[in-house]
Amino acid sequence: MGRSRGMRFAAVVVLVAGLSLGVAGDGSGVAADRASAFGDRVLARAESWYRVNLEYSQERCYHTGSGYRAIDWSGPLGGCRQPFHRTDCSGFVSMTWGLEFSYATPRPGDSPDLADVAHPIQLSQLRAGDILVADGKHVRLFERWLDYAAGRYRAYDFGATPVKHQDYVWRAPGEHDYRPMRDNRHP
Repeated sequence: MGRSRGMRFAAVVVLVAGLSLGVAGDGSGVAADRASAFGDRVLARAESWYRVNLEYSQERCYHTGSGYRAIDWSGPLGGCRQPFHRTDCSGFVSMTWGLEFSYATPRPGDSPDLADVAHPIQLSQLRAGDILVADGKHVRLFERWLDYAAGRYRAYDFGATPVKHQDYVWRAPGEHDYRPMRDNRHP
């Protein structure tokens, strides 16, 4: 694993249920591998909805194995509960993160939203599976930097029909003011 704070640590590779985890003497490899595995799962779920060519709607829920169903607004957090998720940007992120409910895009007020299950991070800390939030407007699922210096990144975006998987430029004209956030379960 190399040098850490001027000291050399031995690396150990552990196989657990077919998953290779590199473990440095200081434990840093475990967190990195856990984050990578989370990102891989999130992107695989995103790709599943991308390939289905879903219709955007804040009035419907979707589950890959069962299809669409109407929202029951009397239910918790927007009426969609696992395995169904709302077919809008925040429902899409809720699905990719494996959340029990379809949370809303963060906005002012007391209503439950993605800010209740995520925390702000620095732009330079973005990794696969993190989100970019424009409060009260939109949320994107970050995949990776294409060119950090130029602000070019790739993301999944469900702001219209169908889900998009494309490149964006940070703070490009016409873009919302996004802030990076990460799932609280993966600091």
